[in-house]
Amino acid sequence: MYSIDLNCDMGEGTGNDALLMPYISSCSIACGGHYGTKQSIAATATLAKAQGVRIGAHPAYPDPENFGRKPMVLSLNSLQDTLRKQLDIFFSVCTAVNHIKPHGALYNDLFFDREKAIAVVAVFSEYAPGIKVYCAPGSQLATVAAEQGFLVRLEAFADRAYASDGTLVARTKKNAVLIDKQHMAQQLIQIIKSETVRSIKGEIIPMKAQTICLHGDGVGVVENAAFLVESLKQNRISVEGL
Repeated sequence: MYSIDLNCDMGEGTGNDALLMPYISSCSIACGGHYGTKQSIAATATLAKAQGVRIGAHPAYPDPENFGRKPMVLSLNSLQDTLRKQLDIFFSVCTAVNHIKPHGALYNDLFFDREKAIAVVAVFSEYAPGIKVYCAPGSQLATVAAEQGFLVRLEAFADRAYASDGTLVARTKKNAVLIDKQHMAQQLIQIIKSETVRSIKGEIIPMKAQTICLHGDGVGVVENAAFLVESLKQNRISVEGL
């Protein structure tokens, strides 16, 4: 019998939060970088609590215009300052916090950039030392967070294509976002059962994960979530929080 934490990025103004909560075990709530206010954080956290879904902070580059999905050139001090502003808001609203997970381009940049990972983890330490950090396998964020005593939880994606090096294919590339729910289910189950994933070039590469993300702003995400959870049940995989 297998189990997996199924997480979703939420509080992003899509209107899907209440519909998605019954299918997931944890959620990462936007806290003002790419989207979000104190009010939206509180609303999503209330929905999560009612469904027994664990909550985490989802800080990002301060770029709502591009939804935090384009890299930004910021000094490390400026990056730390904007993360503090976001986490100040989040932790003023939420107390029972399960994890922190960077969003979008920041998440991707923390795969390779150790210096930036050190700066980001230093800020996390100010708010929730030792908390779970959701991050990509093989990333600098995973390495630095583990070094600093955080509980690293490796994350994969059900709805994103992978490059040969284990990074996510850039959204600007063709077929970077999976839209077929059968394809998503196949990828999800392969990651869980074999700890591998098929890259966009067809290679089988390692992909170990304890939590798997389904983006809350994806096309048809509610229908896809229902289909994925049913596929997990058919494969004797339970959805359980970390």
